[in-house]
Amino acid sequence: MPGILPGFFYICKKITEAITYLTYQTLKTSLLILFMSFFAIISSAQTFFKIKTGINFSRPVYAYDFNNKLTEDYKKNKTGFCGGFVLHHFFNEILSVQAELLYSQKGLKIVQNPYGTTINTMNYIEMPVSGQYSLFKTKNTFLNIYIGGYTAYWISGAYKITDYYTGETVSTKVDFNNADYSYERIDAGISAGLSYRFNDNAELYLVYSHGMIESAKENVDGFLNRLFSFGINFIVLK
Repeated sequence: MPGILPGFFYICKKITEAITYLTYQTLKTSLLILFMSFFAIISSAQTFFKIKTGINFSRPVYAYDFNNKLTEDYKKNKTGFCGGFVLHHFFNEILSVQAELLYSQKGLKIVQNPYGTTINTMNYIEMPVSGQYSLFKTKNTFLNIYIGGYTAYWISGAYKITDYYTGETVSTKVDFNNADYSYERIDAGISAGLSYRFNDNAELYLVYSHGMIESAKENVDGFLNRLFSFGINFIVLK
């Protein structure tokens, strides 16, 4: 028996090394295939890489007041920045798919006189994906309509309250670890929009997005993100 155990452990060691080696080779192969596939798509004449810049106009809806009958009178549009990277691939002359990776500022602005103004800024990393249909397409211009969805992660935020009488403003960062509140950092929803390419290097876009997940779980009034986004995409690789 003493002579058998060392041999058994030696065999186990070799099997482990073989499995590790095969796993490593499989991972390398998978990454290589993924890398080559990415550049194959990028090099396609029907694929465009874009830089996105724009402005968000946020006006969320509270979950308890979905029809806006109670809060619409004092809710105002909050503006924020939106920008990132876009990959747009055409399958044929009219059908395409677009994937994006964005930094997006959402939030809420409430004006309640004689109390004051509250601005809630919510910064997200967002990943929209949409299917698109080209209504018409020429060499350098086309008009697209699209519908899709998005997922997003709330990375930071702040509340800014301005007193109606004194004009004094107090700003407080959102503390996701505050035990008194329970924020929902994941957001997801549906979106639809238009884009118009007016030359070979740029296009205008208008998108409406409606969140489906409340921004808070308990102890604070949660709302659904709702916004229009308008801006320009710069085509940097095609």
